[in-house]
Amino acid sequence: MYMTESQKLSLEEIESKLKQNPDNVEMQNLYAETLLDNGFLDDALDRYKKLLDIFPDNSEINFNIGIIYEKQNKLDEAQNFFQKAVDLEPEDADFSYNLAFVLDKRGEIEAAIEEYKKTIGLNPSDSNAHFNLGCLYAKKEECGLAREHYERTLDINPNDIYARFNLAFEYKKAGKQDKALEEYRKLIEISPDYSWAYYNIGCLYYENGEVEQALEYFAKAIEINPKDVDAYRTITNIAVKNNKASTVVASIETGLAQNPENGDIHYCASKIYAEMGKPRYQLTHLKKALERKDSLSVNPAVVSGEIKKLQNNRA
Repeated sequence: MYMTESQKLSLEEIESKLKQNPDNVEMQNLYAETLLDNGFLDDALDRYKKLLDIFPDNSEINFNIGIIYEKQNKLDEAQNFFQKAVDLEPEDADFSYNLAFVLDKRGEIEAAIEEYKKTIGLNPSDSNAHFNLGCLYAKKEECGLAREHYERTLDINPNDIYARFNLAFEYKKAGKQDKALEEYRKLIEISPDYSWAYYNIGCLYYENGEVEQALEYFAKAIEINPKDVDAYRTITNIAVKNNKASTVVASIETGLAQNPENGDIHYCASKIYAEMGKPRYQLTHLKKALERKDSLSVNPAVVSGEIKKLQNNRA
């Protein structure tokens, strides 16, 4: 169904009206919009191109054709039509934003930055433009500008978890650990199940030498996202290095239960059990790790060597 300000029409109803009056341009445009809204991209494109023959300088038609091409991932065509819409109506912030977005997707960073700046000039409260601009500055390692636009995003939308996460990460990169920790904690308040926030808090604590707190947050990240293989690797390395294997065994066992076919997690388990003085369990998981080479980041020859050494010691 397609909703206008005053009516609600189905595709069938619009088609019926067009059969009665094929020259009704307003209904033709409504039909094209409805096809687009319902995902019939090729049909919508055909309709819009016919309308474009009649109204070549209509900015909305050019814009909507650009949207279709963008959805079809035909970025050259999308850029051309968005540019035409911007040229026809340079004061429309939506037109400018979509042009910037396509330039961004095409990797034309400098051009995208300039167009996002135009968007923000037209609509200073466009949080998406600020966020995307922050991401582009982050790519360029212009951390101050990245933080500025993430902060502006959060001024507009304090609950934007992605802007909050990125801002925290930029503070971390800049060595401002207290500010990073503050932002990660705010993120957890907004989204208590955001596992990467817990993971990064764990990293900050570990970098500060607070091992137990770090392991606590890594364990929480695993509890929320038991598929996070990076978290298992990290918690294993830290636990083994700091003689804390017994404190993370529950997390590793969660990993084994949730990811029984993952070679890396079996290898992590072997390390933990080795540290705990359980060679039989260590050998079992080394063998299981080797059987799952497709998901094993450790060189299989290394694992084979560890198995052989363990077997020789037991002989």
